[in-house]
Amino acid sequence: MPEPRYAPAIELPPYSYVPGHDLPHPVNNPAGHLYAARDSAHALPITAAVLAALQTEPHSRRRALAAVLADNSRWLYALDLYNAGFYWEAHEVWEGFWNALGRTTPEAQFVQGLIHLAAAAVKIREGKPAGVARHSQRARELLGDLGAADVGGTLGLAPESISAVVTELEHFTPACWHTSRTPVVRVLAENLRLASWLGHQEL
Repeated sequence: MPEPRYAPAIELPPYSYVPGHDLPHPVNNPAGHLYAARDSAHALPITAAVLAALQTEPHSRRRALAAVLADNSRWLYALDLYNAGFYWEAHEVWEGFWNALGRTTPEAQFVQGLIHLAAAAVKIREGKPAGVARHSQRARELLGDLGAADVGGTLGLAPESISAVVTELEHFTPACWHTSRTPVVRVLAENLRLASWLGHQEL
């Protein structure tokens, strides 16, 4: 039985892209599943006006931003993509948030950590252990001390779910690698989850 989704109104893609495999590049190839939407691919998923309306005190700002993201269909869709094994596609959606949040702000750096989690999972599917280790290490650096983090600091994601994903990535062994060329392969058992205080049912 499929896991419950956060953004069920948005269809999942027909395949997950893995560099070097047989399926077409989603954006650059006319046969790609995102080719028709390539011109809007870089549209910011959260507006400057929304960000400007947030409080300036850092802790309050991050908790308010977490609440905003919990109602953002693109943010929720990225979680669905990641949890279902569409790692490259989740990376692409999170990159839009990274840009919208300013790239170098603490919030943007946290999103960059999520991007590296997705990149590590792509490297698992590629069968590139050095890439898995590199992206996993960078993710841990950017995501910070998850044991001491609250859900504002993790932009509404349950810290224990992120920690579980990072730990799983760091303990991958060659026996676990799956380089199948099938359309979608989920290589991680752990899911990223929204925190329960946001009023959403956790997966």
